[in-house]
Amino acid sequence: MENENSKFSEYTKHYTAISFNVRYSYAPNDLRELFFAAQPLEALSSVESSGDFMYGKIDRDFNLRIGLKEFQITMTKELHERMGALYDEIRNEYVRFINTTL
Repeated sequence: MENENSKFSEYTKHYTAISFNVRYSYAPNDLRELFFAAQPLEALSSVESSGDFMYGKIDRDFNLRIGLKEFQITMTKELHERMGALYDEIRNEYVRFINTTL
């Protein structure tokens, strides 16, 4: 879905197996990068935020760059494993995105 006030197009994916929602965006005239913002599905009990906690981009060389919002989360082994699986999902989404967009 394209945002009227932006040169970017957006879509969202829900990854039930790893409990993340991810919003993707891209510039239709430049498909070298796919941007994302991720939100875990569980409530962040110590934070009053409805926003994303991780954001970044992946490029055609599969270089993944991430940033974390300005709050703390408890890093559990399970969350760490889910974040690793999230990397795989974002990488796979870039491949699907390029294959369906080109």
